[in-house]
Amino acid sequence: TAPSSPATSSLLDHCKANPPTYVFVQGWQLLALAVSLFVPKNTKLLWFLKLHLKRNIDNKTECGKYAAYCERALERTILNGTREVKPSRMEVLSILLKNPYHHSLPHSIPVHMLNGTYQVVGFDGSTTIEEFLCTLNQETGCRDSQHSGFTLFSDDPIEKDLEHYIESQAKLCDVISKWETALREKGSGKFENTRVIRLIFKNRLYFKSFVKKESDRERLLLCYQVNQQVVQGRFPLTKELALELAALMAQIDFGEFYCDKNRGSGGTTKELQVLQALDKFYPFRYRDGASQEAIKHLQTGLQEKWMSLKGRNLVDCVRIYLTCTRKWPYFGCTLFQAKVSVK
Repeated sequence: TAPSSPATSSLLDHCKANPPTYVFVQGWQLLALAVSLFVPKNTKLLWFLKLHLKRNIDNKTECGKYAAYCERALERTILNGTREVKPSRMEVLSILLKNPYHHSLPHSIPVHMLNGTYQVVGFDGSTTIEEFLCTLNQETGCRDSQHSGFTLFSDDPIEKDLEHYIESQAKLCDVISKWETALREKGSGKFENTRVIRLIFKNRLYFKSFVKKESDRERLLLCYQVNQQVVQGRFPLTKELALELAALMAQIDFGEFYCDKNRGSGGTTKELQVLQALDKFYPFRYRDGASQEAIKHLQTGLQEKWMSLKGRNLVDCVRIYLTCTRKWPYFGCTLFQAKVSVK
C-alpha cells in the first residue's frame, strides 16, 4: 500500500482524539433544552437517559452541572407533561448564556402591575401559569387567583391595545414561544430583538363574597384598574365625582401636594404635576375639546381637592376610593366576548 501523506496522517490523528470541551458543552446545552420539551416514550430509553444523567452529574465541571440541571428538568417534565411548541428565543438564550445549574429556576421575566411597578419572577421550562401565579402571589402579598380574581394577561404582538387572558394550565414557555412566532410571522420571518412579551397582572373576576379578606396590595391594584375604566369612560360618574376620585388617585400615586413655592422652577413643577394627574386620572371625555380656560379651571379644582387630602395616607385613600366606587351596582362586572353555539 502507498504511504499516507503528512496531511492525511494529521487528519486521522485529529479524528482519533476527543473533541474539544466546548463540543460536549454544546451537546449538554441541546439536551438541557430537549428534556423540557418531551420525554422518551420508550420506558427502557427513559431509564437509560436517567442513568446517563446520574452518572455524569458533577458540580465541579461545566458538563456535570448541565447533567444535574437536566435531571431536575426531566423530572419536572415527567410531572407536568410535555410541551406544545418549540423553545422560544428567550428560553434558548437563557440556557446558552448561563449554566442553569446555578439557578433552581433558570428563566425570569418581569410581570407588570397597573400601578406602574413590576415584579421579576423565575420559572423553568415546565412551569405552568398556575405555578407561576402561585409564586407571584407569594412575592406580591396577594391571595390565590381563585379568591382574589387576579390573574395573568399578555399583550398582543400585533395589536397595540389588545390583551389576552392566559389559561392557568398553559405552560409559560409555550405562551412566550407562540407570542414570538406570531411576532415573527408579522415581520416576514425576522426577529425583533427589541420586543419581548409583556405580562400584566390584573383582576379578571371580581367576587363580592371574598372582599373582606382582600389584601392591601389587591385593593391598591384594584384602584388603578377602576381608574382605567374611569379615564376610558366605562364607569358612570359626574364631573364633580370624577374630580374627587382624580384627587384621591393623585394622592395615592404622587403623594401629598405641597403648595409652598420653592425657588426657581418650583411653581412650574407643581403645575406640571397637576396636569399629569389630570391627564392620568380624569376622564378623557370630560377633557376632550375643552378650552384652555376650562382646563385651567379643572387644574385649580383638582389642586384644591388634592391639597385637602393632606395627612391622608395611602391605605386611607385606597379605602375611600373603593368605598365610593363600589356603590355602583355593577362594580367589578366584566364584559366577555362570546360566540353563539348553533346546534
